[in-house]
Amino acid sequence: MRHPLHIKSYWLLLPALLLVAQACSTKKNTWTRRAYHNLTSRYNVYWNGNESLKTGVAELRKSAEDDYSGVLRVFNYGSKAEAARINTQMERAIEKGAIGVQKHSMYFNGKEQVRWIDDSYLMMGKAHFYKQDYISARRTFEFVARQYSYNDITHTADLWLVRTYTQTQQFDKAEAMIESLRSRSRTSLMPQEVRENLSLVTADFFIASGRYNQALPVLQQALKETRSKYYRTRTLFIIGQIHQLNGDKTKANDFYAQVLKSNPTYAMAFEARINMARNFDSASSDSRELVRSLQRMLRDPKNDDYHDKIYAALADIALSEGNTEKAMEYLRLSVAKSTRNKQQQASSSLRLASMYFDRNDYINSQAYYDTAVSALNRDFPGYDSIRNKATVLSELVESLNTIRLQDSLLRVANMDSLSRIALVDGIIKKIRDEQLKREQEEREMERNVMMNREMGVRGGGSPVEQSREWYFYNPNTLSFGYTEFLRKWGRRKLEDNWRISDKSSLGSVGSESIALGGGAGSGANQPDSAAKNYTETDREYYLRELPLTPEAKEASLYMIEEAYNNVGYIYKEKLNDYPRSIEAYNALLSRFLDTEFRLQAWYALYRMHIAQDETSDANRYGALILQHYPNTDYARVIEDPDYFVKKAAQGDESLRFYEQTLQAYQNEEYFRVLLNTNRARNLYSDDVDLFPRFEFLRAVALGRVYVVDSMALVLDNIVRSYQTSPVAPLAAGILRELNRTYDLKLEVPDLPGEQASAKEPDEQFPYTYEPSSGHLVMVIASTERVRIDPLRVRLSDFNTRSFRSANLNIRSLVLNEQYTLITVGNFIDSREAEAYRIALAQSDYVFGGVGQADYLVVPVSLGNYPVFYRQKDIQEYERFLKKFYQ
Repeated sequence: MRHPLHIKSYWLLLPALLLVAQACSTKKNTWTRRAYHNLTSRYNVYWNGNESLKTGVAELRKSAEDDYSGVLRVFNYGSKAEAARINTQMERAIEKGAIGVQKHSMYFNGKEQVRWIDDSYLMMGKAHFYKQDYISARRTFEFVARQYSYNDITHTADLWLVRTYTQTQQFDKAEAMIESLRSRSRTSLMPQEVRENLSLVTADFFIASGRYNQALPVLQQALKETRSKYYRTRTLFIIGQIHQLNGDKTKANDFYAQVLKSNPTYAMAFEARINMARNFDSASSDSRELVRSLQRMLRDPKNDDYHDKIYAALADIALSEGNTEKAMEYLRLSVAKSTRNKQQQASSSLRLASMYFDRNDYINSQAYYDTAVSALNRDFPGYDSIRNKATVLSELVESLNTIRLQDSLLRVANMDSLSRIALVDGIIKKIRDEQLKREQEEREMERNVMMNREMGVRGGGSPVEQSREWYFYNPNTLSFGYTEFLRKWGRRKLEDNWRISDKSSLGSVGSESIALGGGAGSGANQPDSAAKNYTETDREYYLRELPLTPEAKEASLYMIEEAYNNVGYIYKEKLNDYPRSIEAYNALLSRFLDTEFRLQAWYALYRMHIAQDETSDANRYGALILQHYPNTDYARVIEDPDYFVKKAAQGDESLRFYEQTLQAYQNEEYFRVLLNTNRARNLYSDDVDLFPRFEFLRAVALGRVYVVDSMALVLDNIVRSYQTSPVAPLAAGILRELNRTYDLKLEVPDLPGEQASAKEPDEQFPYTYEPSSGHLVMVIASTERVRIDPLRVRLSDFNTRSFRSANLNIRSLVLNEQYTLITVGNFIDSREAEAYRIALAQSDYVFGGVGQADYLVVPVSLGNYPVFYRQKDIQEYERFLKKFYQ
């Protein structure tokens, strides 16, 4: 019988199939099996994973923004949020690496027989590294270096360990590993990756640890070793930055010029040109061509987001030529034009604030310090000092504004009614004229847009037809959007807070309106409920704050009096500006003859005139203090300059005596306590700090030795006479207990300290902060406004793409009538949960179409999760997170 041809073919293929099936096994170390697994592990697994890794690294390089305000790092690994965007690619690399190890590893006789297994492990470590999961990365690199020490991949793993130690600021370990790699490179041939990157990694380590001068020769060496055009250009720029930091402007500009010849990114080319401008030397060259070049850059639309840096560079040129006024003008423009670069905004604001401060222009200085503080990060060098100065200046400006505002209010309040109304009507007319002009401009704009729209329709296009042009270049889409805006919002002025139609609580218009109704005046003549209905075109809007009654005028005058005293104190004590302090105190004394601050003002003037060697003026104020306030500490220190030194010595003596008395009380030597406290009543009765403490010990000792009534009498005196003493609340508590126990019927007043502590207790939570324990991530979603099942599906898709290796579980259940709870876990600790939460926040896919107010994503420890589910108090848990997790 003859067999069909195709059956014969199957019999011929059978040996080959058996050979392949036998080669798939990893149980025996044969040539065929090694060949098979080398082939399949490389092209079926490793190649795909490595391509995914390279794609993610390329995307990170494009998206990670450099901070040019300092010396660049050689490698920019991006922020946590930027790294989260490449989770999908990194997870794919990790997954492929794990598959390669599981299916193709052949480990015999202490060695791996498949050459792509160690590469798969290394690829997985790199993927963890770029995800910024540095703990997993370190463990993987350490495993590779230890497990494959017979292979030159151990050197590559050590190189990546250096990167990992640098990123985690373990600089001692990084330096030791660098020295080990350098030593090995002298005796053995390193892998190509190590040869090309060791100098770059070493330089990055020196820069990260702030050792810029040690990085310079290593960077120079890296230029010879690396073949990457990207890193060569970046290295040139960093060398220029370090020379600029060292003050060698000529060398810096030489390297920046090389950067420009290397076809860098637009941002780096721009920064190179700006730094070259900042290195301008007026003594050796003419600035005119450089200024023209920068002004051309201002006119280039591509530089719209860089105007702040260009103006800062122009300010540097002006300063180098000694033109401070021009430099300040440019810095003002730099701050005003800053759109997204907080570092440059903060830098220009700080420079400008310092220049104003040096001129004693504290009002403008405060404004720019305030801007700088709002733009700076808390880890900025000198942040606390800057913030303190801004706070001091804010206090000063607040007091100066109080004087100006209350004076304006009083001046208008003292007008006759006809003049006052005429002033208000003038302001209203000006506002209405501006509104009418603005409405006319808006109608004209709307008419032009509609005409363009009609012309588009006649030309055959639809009025809402989509165009490939940018939105604002397309009249059809522009007119459609404009109409939609008018339908929703109406006509609104182009200004801050444009969504709020009545901004009476946000500010006022013009200096007159400030005078009439801009602040919290002391004499509000209208109730708040009525004031809410007033607008800028109502007379009452301006008249409501005027101090028209005698009581309101008196309150307004006291605000001015107190503000003058504050101004004098701040100028003297916090700014050391004696001339302005003297001016403020003199204004206070001349305007308010019987001011309650007269003694402090006289003494401050006395001290400042002594400091300025103005003896006659100092003697005049000293004599006034001795005449009107002879029994005060101020008078005593004038008579005896060492008065406070002697008083301090006496204070030390009284403190030691109190400590002896307290020791006697603790030893239950109550008669000795009574003897000591009786002596203290003769010696230290004017010591308002220690005397109430002595009295408290006397009261308790009387209660122990004699009767409760004697103790209660002394305690009652402490509560009534020394309410601000730290022992007063304790005494009041004992008195209340005595009332309950012995029915003494004593009236115990509520003390200020007790009330404050009752109102502001330290909030206690039913949760425990346990960052090292297992965590979940909770998605709390509105049941009514969010489709829960599709959200779960999208979460599952997200986890599959970006967190496949984590094996995360998703569960959902009803939290209450309003919310559904979806949990994702389990995570090892709070760090991993937070990394997941950040990555989730970067995903437009999961929460696309879901309103931000309709869901909340928060971490929760496994121990706190059942507590939260029982409590069901979302606001309380948010407060707990804010206190412990942020």
